[in-house]
Amino acid sequence: MRIGMSWLERISALPERGNEPPSNEEQMSPGLTGQYDWELREKAGQHMPPPPPEAMGVEGEYDPSGLAKRVAAALDGDPIVEDLETVEIVQIGKAIVFKGRVPEPGILERLVEIASQVDGTAEVDTHEVIVEGDENVRTPRDR
Repeated sequence: MRIGMSWLERISALPERGNEPPSNEEQMSPGLTGQYDWELREKAGQHMPPPPPEAMGVEGEYDPSGLAKRVAAALDGDPIVEDLETVEIVQIGKAIVFKGRVPEPGILERLVEIASQVDGTAEVDTHEVIVEGDENVRTPRDR
């Protein structure tokens, strides 16, 4: 039974980094895992033009915050991190940025692991996450 906010309620979207437009191959890349979410891409393909992976919504529709929402849905489905309320998600283009605090390094590693598996994630940035109890520990770094 959820008492606090879901991950979907803690998303921010920012514009992409850099000014150069990606190549078509880069634009449609599945990201860090190299594995496509074929079901989602099939839904996205029904839209003309189909949205790039970072802008595919939960149902394949165009959504500029789509990657962050799909990462949030994955986090909401994980019993280890679903109730974590001290971290928020920011999407910057194909990058997922976590901000906030975690109680231990293992929780941060789990966030990175889950976000990295979502189709379209090209980078996971944890520089703005502080591990409680050790203000100097901020691992794992970007992937």
